[in-house]
Amino acid sequence: GFTPANTLLATSFCADELARILEDEFNTVYGHNFNLGGLSVFPFAGNTGFGAMSAHIPDDGFCLLVHAPHAGISKDGVIGKVERSGIALVDNCCGSAIAASNYLKGITDGGAVQELILPFGKRLNEADNRMKELPYALYDSQDILVRDIVNTGKKGIKSGLALLGGIQINTGPDTLDYFHPLRFEFYDSEGNMVEDMLSKI
Repeated sequence: GFTPANTLLATSFCADELARILEDEFNTVYGHNFNLGGLSVFPFAGNTGFGAMSAHIPDDGFCLLVHAPHAGISKDGVIGKVERSGIALVDNCCGSAIAASNYLKGITDGGAVQELILPFGKRLNEADNRMKELPYALYDSQDILVRDIVNTGKKGIKSGLALLGGIQINTGPDTLDYFHPLRFEFYDSEGNMVEDMLSKI
């Protein structure tokens, strides 16, 4: 099984400090992580980063790869906003994702995140609650990239890889954050998905 001694933790979370909360929880179990992510959680390290990460998996060991966009929910229940410690302003969360969403509405400032979410523009424009749909669109877009990267780099998987994907839900400083799992799969050393474990969590 997966233990701290035989497992490398790899993450693709947003650069936002609120995304570190979930990462820190995993770090307490598996130790330091290999970071594949950047703004809005996209695995900007790409195939090269995955290859470098694979070389760090312990001999005869495993990789736990966790990816999750994040969304804030304020005390008032506003999705896409969150209170931050030491800041009076109720702030956007995830700010880069909201900027990408605005890009799709024609408010442009360019950037890779905007281009990656572009295929989900119609879905976001037709959503009853754009901020509620945004983390799911980000997750789906990221999931496509992560699965492609895993497929390309599957020869670097040693004993196996567990892929855990979902959505982080950030709340104010005095309340707990949450994780909504959407994918939990085990891949063998050949990169074949051998077990869907989502129903077990």
